Amino acid sequence: MNIIGILHYKMKRMLEQATELTNDGSEDLFDLITHEINERDGFISFERFMELSLYHPELGYYTKNIERVGKDADFITSVSIGKCYGLILAHHFAKVLETFFNSTEKVVVVELGAENGDLALDIMGEFSMLLSKNLFERINYIIVEPFSLKRQALRARLNSEGIGNISVISDLKEENNLYGVLIGNEVLDALPFRRVRFRDKKWMELGVGINRNGNKMKLIEAERRIQNDSLISRVVDFPKDLPDGFTAEVNINFEQLLSYIHSSFVKLEGYFVDYGSSHDELMDISRSNGTVRAYSRHQHVNNVLSSPGNNDITSNVDFDWFRASAETLGFITEEPIDQYRFLTKSAEQWLLCIEKSGDQSAKNMQLINQFKMLIHPSTMGRSFKVLKFRK
Repeated sequence: MNIIGILHYKMKRMLEQATELTNDGSEDLFDLITHEINERDGFISFERFMELSLYHPELGYYTKNIERVGKDADFITSVSIGKCYGLILAHHFAKVLETFFNSTEKVVVVELGAENGDLALDIMGEFSMLLSKNLFERINYIIVEPFSLKRQALRARLNSEGIGNISVISDLKEENNLYGVLIGNEVLDALPFRRVRFRDKKWMELGVGINRNGNKMKLIEAERRIQNDSLISRVVDFPKDLPDGFTAEVNINFEQLLSYIHSSFVKLEGYFVDYGSSHDELMDISRSNGTVRAYSRHQHVNNVLSSPGNNDITSNVDFDWFRASAETLGFITEEPIDQYRFLTKSAEQWLLCIEKSGDQSAKNMQLINQFKMLIHPSTMGRSFKVLKFRK
């Protein structure tokens, strides 16, 4: 859910298109979207609707200066629960860096979807205690943030913390020949995606149109023949024995994102943490309406097309398609692992240290409580998976 105020891959095209729509500021996002629908013969893809709703440079949900993450905002993330998540990731990454990158002259940790920079501070703070001075000083923590106002806010916050080896850049292409680790927490689910609907024994694209009632307009679902070549190639192998009206989400941007990462790294241990399903699970008839959903103030929003720019929009990640896209580019992938298994294994050393020391300080008890929430099956332990890939 989170991120990306955040993303980069498609960003250049999206920013150019969204900027073209921006006029003197008198129109709101609904007006901009309806204007574009009218300009495009009454139909835009759901992907385009999502791009504008979430990432319009001035009016998008992830680009506006609002509080999105936290118990008093729209949703919580593993990062917002507290420092424990970053602490455990630091323990895991420390082993990775010491094992695979200890002799590398320059090492990076790249984060996509950093939001307010909490994870960077938590990881680097723990690194300063875990790693040798030599290795720590060779690390550059790179946050990739495409939006200038968010970059400015991140830099101001990080500078105020006095940690010098964290940088904020607009595009990973500013760096190349990288060696190190990449982390994206709840990034994949916020990548704009297409929707398709099985209608009369064939797949149609499900996009966004306009319903007019006098002078009033509202956004509605609209179907048309699939015209995008990438989408056509994706649905060709989809089941043909589904009930009429079966709806699914299709992300055709994974390979573009992964290609962007692949070209920047010489050697990489990459991790995306997100919620999702196998392709077969997503095609099960019990999910005939798909998994797209919107949230505001921790509440499910019934109409995902309502109030663009004010709600988070997401869907379950197709883990099989992500892995296939990664492997096509030459990445080596692993089966998704439950967050509770990944964090429990990564936290072994930290938990043993607490047990041996007998330290039951308020700080440690707070961290333990955060750990329990991160791994609990009813919260994030099973719903979130860790997708590991390497080059």
